[in-house]
Amino acid sequence: MKKYIGWTIFFLVVVGLAVGGYFIVSNLDTQAFQFKEVEILDYNDFTINDFVEQDIICNTKGCKYKDKDVQYTLSEVKKLGKQDITLELEYEGETFKKTFQVDVVDRKSPEIELSDSEIVLKTDDTIEAASYITSVNDNYDNLNVEDVAIENNVDLTTPGDYEIIYSIKDTSGNTGTSTLKVKVKDTNTKTSNTKTEQTTTTTPKQEVVEQKLSWDYKMSGLFTDSGSLNQDNPTSSIEKNIEVGWDATLKLTSTTSNNASIRYVISTKKITEPIITLNGSPYVKTTEVSANNASTFEYTFTEEGTYYLLVTINSNGIKLEKEFILHLTVPEEVQDMRITQKDYGTFIELGVEYIGGSEPLYFVVLLQDTNDPNFENAFNEMDETVKLYYHSGYYYNLLGALVDEDGNIVMTKTLKIQK
Repeated sequence: MKKYIGWTIFFLVVVGLAVGGYFIVSNLDTQAFQFKEVEILDYNDFTINDFVEQDIICNTKGCKYKDKDVQYTLSEVKKLGKQDITLELEYEGETFKKTFQVDVVDRKSPEIELSDSEIVLKTDDTIEAASYITSVNDNYDNLNVEDVAIENNVDLTTPGDYEIIYSIKDTSGNTGTSTLKVKVKDTNTKTSNTKTEQTTTTTPKQEVVEQKLSWDYKMSGLFTDSGSLNQDNPTSSIEKNIEVGWDATLKLTSTTSNNASIRYVISTKKITEPIITLNGSPYVKTTEVSANNASTFEYTFTEEGTYYLLVTINSNGIKLEKEFILHLTVPEEVQDMRITQKDYGTFIELGVEYIGGSEPLYFVVLLQDTNDPNFENAFNEMDETVKLYYHSGYYYNLLGALVDEDGNIVMTKTLKIQK
């Protein structure tokens, strides 16, 4: 529940704190950062949150703590081994700095990408195992195809199922592997002209296409998860409980093994086939893309509830699906608050938005400072709203607070209005 009370009522609630109210708020927002004890770091796989106790949120637009900007510089790491790393933070006009003595290590295995996951050969064919390697990647070492060890046990004289194992090791001892499945068929197998036998001989080719179609995904934003979906596991469900935040955005990046059409549908109700048009509620977002390498789906949640995300992958008549059930919940404790304002020309209507809180809370406003000599009667409480009647050329420093039914202050924010 959100309710608005005039500043006079707030003064009675916090009479014991009014004198130092501004400084209390300032101290809450600019508390010193607490640094962690860091001894080991993974090369090229660490963030600012590996060094500080506070939860700093970063994205492409910058970093924030308690909804306020954080600027930072971190020593560049170009090598492995023991070294000094210096972190310097700027927040609310204060600077925090610490040098860490850490051992930078590489624990990530190199990756080998193959052009195919399974091939079919005949007993009179030849095979060049290295030709199926498309690239080699490592987070630290400069590796190439020549560094790959190949274990090729394929016997092209005998029909059967085989595997070619590709492995590579970096200088830190991490080993990465990839496997190419090989099916060897007898060259002398005869193909009949009858319809039944034609179907029999073409079925294995269709099976190979199905086994090639796979989907890998990575999720970020509200939570992190990863997985894969292939022909052996065509449907599955992943269920997550998540807490709602300001503009909480889910980002799903998908990669397919071959050119495929990917469709994402997110809904507030259980999704069933066939997928209907967006105008036929309850679907809140749908998009379809053709993905040869990767595609990205983003959705921003605005309220708590249960959401269903269905991903459908189609290629050459083969369909794979995966469903995610997302339960968005509001935290029991208040996480953050924002003071809203609507300017009507002669007055500003003040309100509040906040994340979390399981109990009824009240919004209270107090004037801390102004250079308006005619401020008397500037506040007016009407219809459960707080209105500030201002004059051009003056400033007004306000203190807004969330207060519970017992008069305890839950959270405060300061606001300066300059007109």
